[in-house]
Amino acid sequence: MVKSFPRRRASPQPTSVKFLNVAIGLCGFCFFACLLFGFVSFQNSYMTYRRFQGQPYHATTFQVVRPYYQISAGMHGPDIQVYARGLVEGNKEWMDLLPYLKSTPNGQGELNDLVPPGTVIPVYLFPNLRGQRRVQVIGALPPAETNYNAEMLVLRKGSIALAALGALLFVLVLIRRSCAAPATQAMAARA
Repeated sequence: MVKSFPRRRASPQPTSVKFLNVAIGLCGFCFFACLLFGFVSFQNSYMTYRRFQGQPYHATTFQVVRPYYQISAGMHGPDIQVYARGLVEGNKEWMDLLPYLKSTPNGQGELNDLVPPGTVIPVYLFPNLRGQRRVQVIGALPPAETNYNAEMLVLRKGSIALAALGALLFVLVLIRRSCAAPATQAMAARA
């Protein structure tokens, strides 16, 4: 004969414990997202920094021959690319126009108005690189220094955010334990 054991009913958790469980879950998700996006941002800046570091370059101009507005299907909606074909020191080159425009135009017509053929843009030319990376818009700092600064910013801000979220998670878990302990003791007394 099989002996059956009485079923234990799940004890209802106090509302404060349920609230703390949700808060811990949200805080954990934010910690993971901060870690993931911080790592991706750091890697992107680091790789770009390494690409430009020590490369010879000089200031010159890019004369736009034709701007291009291209939409393709991306994972999170349409992926818009804005670039131009032009001349640098008599050679045909390609250039990403987003750093020059600082915002995405709404279509080819608006792009043609913003950057008509013949527009001259001051740029850095990196002769040893290939593709659109050879031509970079002149900014406050050269591309290697700009990306190094971005890399350090991600390290500083990301580590502060991770430390704050980690501390918050630790405190929430301690509070949850202190709230759940009386409920557990009450259940043990009832049994």
